[in-house]
Amino acid sequence: MRKAIFVAFLVGLSVLWLRPRRSESVATSFVFPLSLSGKVWTTNLGFGPGIKVRPGPVNDKIMGAILRGENTDDFSKDFLDIMHADPSGRFFVYFDGRNLDGSTTWRVATNPNGVMTTSLTGTITQDGFFWLTGTYTLPMVGDVATAFVNGRVTFAKNTFNPTKIAGVINFETASFGQAFTLKFKTVAKPTVVM
Repeated sequence: MRKAIFVAFLVGLSVLWLRPRRSESVATSFVFPLSLSGKVWTTNLGFGPGIKVRPGPVNDKIMGAILRGENTDDFSKDFLDIMHADPSGRFFVYFDGRNLDGSTTWRVATNPNGVMTTSLTGTITQDGFFWLTGTYTLPMVGDVATAFVNGRVTFAKNTFNPTKIAGVINFETASFGQAFTLKFKTVAKPTVVM
């Protein structure tokens, strides 16, 4: 009898230990400015098979000039939210919390004010590894691009409150004939908004 009670106690303890802790980031969003670097490929060129297409660079300087309206020649100005862009010329990620089942929702925007955000949904482990997908949609145009994002969040000790985020974004838009692979990382402590 003692052995059965002890085994039941151990099983109960292991279930409680393995169960994710309640997220402390519920009802708040953590907003981080991002640094980006990577490459963009043009996919709608009509060259023959085997012709190498050189990718173009993407970095903070290039994206900042587009978002601030300084570079009006770049094709992306037509589908980025430049009207609400932050003067810093950065993109922002909103970490909206982790649910008990590991599901998570994040948002991305050109500003820290929550205007015109694009949602990303997916899963995140207790130690911060994440996988997200999302679709960027323009009014009257429809779905424009699809993104797959993965990486790692560093949480404050004993919480699901993020302190840093880094990863890779794979982003493709058949509508504009472009594909991107971008590394990203947060560059400052988050702003917490309710």
